Amino acid sequence: MKHSFYPFRASEDYLSFTFESISKQRIVRKKAEFVKIYADVYNFAFGDLNDEGEIDDLVVTNNKDMEIVFATLIRILLDYLTKYEDNWVYFKGSTPSRTRMYQIILTKEKVHWEDMLIIYGIIDGETYPFELNCRFDAFIITKQ
Repeated sequence: MKHSFYPFRASEDYLSFTFESISKQRIVRKKAEFVKIYADVYNFAFGDLNDEGEIDDLVVTNNKDMEIVFATLIRILLDYLTKYEDNWVYFKGSTPSRTRMYQIILTKEKVHWEDMLIIYGIIDGETYPFELNCRFDAFIITKQ
């Protein structure tokens, strides 16, 4: 992606990452993590870090830095796939509208990722190559 991103910290195994979303009003701790769901497929979860140290993927942060947050998540994804080249990453939004937002961002930024990543969309459990005018339920990504 062409956007600047927040500095982030990776766990030793590169399965958990933290960073801060910063606005004039507040600083919000964020966490992204990769959780094995099948063989070499990992779920990519992210959201605000709550007081219990868990990811809250339903909260609306509204820190007015969405582009920087998503650029950070893409950097994290690329770092993860550099370390684990043979793995696949599955993700979807915590709500249908968030999944749609992720698809809009993937579409908008396609020119920046199409030489680095292979992205598939999932509809009703079936996997298809990523297409611009198709509404997907989830996504699965690997490195080219």
